[in-house]
Amino acid sequence: MSSSTITTNPFADKVRATPGGEHLDVCFACGTCVSKCMIQQKVEPDYNPRKLIRKVMMGLEEEAYRDPTTWMCSACDLCYEACPQEIHISEVIGAVKKLAIEAGYTSPLETVTVDETRCSGCGICGMACPYDAPRLIEKQVNGTTKRLSTVDSNKCMGCGTCVAACPMAAISRPGVSNHEIREQMFFAEPANGAPRLVTFVCDWCLRADDDLKILESYPPNVRVIHIPCSGRIDPEMALMALDSGIDGVLVCGCQPDQCHFQRGSMVSSYKINILNHIFEDLGIEDGRVRFVRIGTTDRGRIRSEIDDMLEHLRPEKAEA
Repeated sequence: MSSSTITTNPFADKVRATPGGEHLDVCFACGTCVSKCMIQQKVEPDYNPRKLIRKVMMGLEEEAYRDPTTWMCSACDLCYEACPQEIHISEVIGAVKKLAIEAGYTSPLETVTVDETRCSGCGICGMACPYDAPRLIEKQVNGTTKRLSTVDSNKCMGCGTCVAACPMAAISRPGVSNHEIREQMFFAEPANGAPRLVTFVCDWCLRADDDLKILESYPPNVRVIHIPCSGRIDPEMALMALDSGIDGVLVCGCQPDQCHFQRGSMVSSYKINILNHIFEDLGIEDGRVRFVRIGTTDRGRIRSEIDDMLEHLRPEKAEA
């Protein structure tokens, strides 16, 4: 073949030249990463890394930038251990995302917002975020220079960890704001003597549909609240639940190496442990607030965790 007939692919070259994109040619599109990822199953049927890479190799730049895969990968790297080529496919996707942002495309995900009237500029949100989305800036507010947090919507994945971390309640995300979660916590019906349990379940720790059906099988004394990440829960919510007459709070998150949002599960476990230490210092009954980690292969475990918690909270046991 003469050199005049050889076609070039400037888009693929740009991806290769972007950090992370150097692995582009190593992937041979086996699809193992797709089988390990829960995004396609739970959120977006069109999510498919190997199809995205195919678009890159074909030079379909605009289609690649608009592909939901470009924006929805959370870099949890659950697929990495299964990859026969031993590459972080998330880094290749990240290279495409970086080029998309440089080309003027923006994330379609629902992200957090900051209420500037509440923000104190403490910077805790930036320390909590796995994606470095929040950053501090200086801004003129009513004639005074104020330090505020601002969120890069192209980096934010909407996990809500910063919402829980903010001490001023200045950050929110539609669907999982403090107000919306509090409304779900309170029981409209009497429990007829059964212990009232609020169970927060991370959207990503239960992989099987049968596990989700288990959650629907419980009577009204068990209130299940779905959250994007266990990192979204803060100790104040647990205290508010107990103060309102709820008997126990169970928070279900991912295993540390399986957290969809990288370290949300770890952050939540630290907070719940601190809360339980406070309870011990105050002489409050142990075990009314629990954090459990459920792996992607722990089929059916959610039932045993809820049942065990209900057993612990039984009135007759408390009186014994």
